[in-house]
Amino acid sequence: MSLTMDQATEELKRLSSDDLKKVADAAAWGSLMGARGNSGVILSQLFRGFAQGISSKKRSLSAVDLAMAYKTGVDAAYRAVMRPVEGTILTVARETSERMLAEAKHTKDISVLLEKIVDYGEKVLEKTPEMLPVLKEARVVDAGGKGLVFIMKGFLDVIRDPQIRLHSDTYEIEQPSQASNTSIIETDTKIDKIYCTELFVRGRNIDIEGFKIKLQELGDSLVVVGTDDLVKIHVHTNHPGQVLETAIVHGELSKVKIDNMKLQHQTLVDKPSEEDMRNVDDKYDVNGHNITQQGHINTQQHKDISIIAVSQGDGLNAIFRSMGAYVIEGGQTMNPSTENILSAIKEHESKHTIILPNNKNIILTAEQVKNLSNRDIHVIPTKTIPQGIAALLSFNPEISIEQNVSNMSESIKSVVTGEVTYAVRDSAWNGTKIKQGDILGIQDGKLLYVGKAPKKVMDDLVSNMVKDRDGGIITIYYGSEVESSIAEHTADTLMKSYKNFDVEFYDGGQSLYYYIISVE
Repeated sequence: MSLTMDQATEELKRLSSDDLKKVADAAAWGSLMGARGNSGVILSQLFRGFAQGISSKKRSLSAVDLAMAYKTGVDAAYRAVMRPVEGTILTVARETSERMLAEAKHTKDISVLLEKIVDYGEKVLEKTPEMLPVLKEARVVDAGGKGLVFIMKGFLDVIRDPQIRLHSDTYEIEQPSQASNTSIIETDTKIDKIYCTELFVRGRNIDIEGFKIKLQELGDSLVVVGTDDLVKIHVHTNHPGQVLETAIVHGELSKVKIDNMKLQHQTLVDKPSEEDMRNVDDKYDVNGHNITQQGHINTQQHKDISIIAVSQGDGLNAIFRSMGAYVIEGGQTMNPSTENILSAIKEHESKHTIILPNNKNIILTAEQVKNLSNRDIHVIPTKTIPQGIAALLSFNPEISIEQNVSNMSESIKSVVTGEVTYAVRDSAWNGTKIKQGDILGIQDGKLLYVGKAPKKVMDDLVSNMVKDRDGGIITIYYGSEVESSIAEHTADTLMKSYKNFDVEFYDGGQSLYYYIISVE
């Protein structure tokens, strides 16, 4: 849950707007991308439903608005779980949302409302052992429910003091007593599904409900969430290979994570030695990947592969960096030189380097670098920013360089890219005269629209990009020449027009292009 919140936070850091709907949508998207574990995925659905429960016209939330949006989030979380189990985070979420709806009718002060809900959440949490025998036997409350109460406390703290600062202090974690260790060991025998298996599936027209039915036969604690183009799966199973085989039929796999829960459980039981504690210091990247060690594997692999992305615009640069890439400033009118790319490679000690040119004019330069360095260099032929981001989403630090290159190269084939820019000189296209300053709509490198207004050209372009799709994700990065108020209005319009799509809007900060659009 902490990693889920970390990714939501990273997404919010990239957001330049304080628009309520955009903030909620960003937190929802970030939490989905970073969700780990059963509780993490459920938490992401609470955020997702909450965002869906907020009108794009809202500039602030009343107590009733907050309660209703939270209830929408709880409904989304329950729908995501094949067989909801009471006594878990779901119970804490449902009961606190019901209480919030009741209290909101009499309490206008959100601070007072949250204080009541946090107190009530603690009481619900204390009841979870009575609902779930395994908790009662272990003499513990549900960890996911506890995490949700902590998050609510965090919300309350910020409402009370918007200027609150995080402490950097570290705290000693009290070791379990011998009695509690014994309880945990006794419940270990009840872990009959050993492998916690998580992954993303990127495809087209994925039947989520049918997918759930097939996966249900392979394990329990099943959560399947997302859209018909991008699905996140969490399941406890004894046959993770069968889960992957079932999933790969529906599309490309990424961010695959398989944990042995019995080994994890034993780690909780066996107190590590001081030497073990010195040697183990797990860290995670913003995508939730463990980039240090489980037997030193992840650390070494992450160091062995570095990724260099060419990008331009503060917002876009931040997105690439947050995904673990080293950024070289460059673009349509500022192509980096061979020397620039070589210098970037030399700054890293990685055995392997993956280059994302993100522009067709830079691919050849990147290829030339392969002949000038003794490093193992791979160029993914990304011609656009959306292709570069799709390639990065497919990167997995825990698999081989060969498999990563294959996955990343394959992932860019499913991305449709749109660009709205302007003509720098007079010309002609299909018999149509183009004047300097005219607005151009380009899809996958082909000029399709010529107009006078960036928004009109963008609307036409998006309509063409999605015409053969029933749903998916529309991501738009607006440039430095687009005012935030116009961008907000555009986002609202698109969300209303394409209700079957998840519409994401980001301040890319790029020059030359009013809008860069991705449809997946």
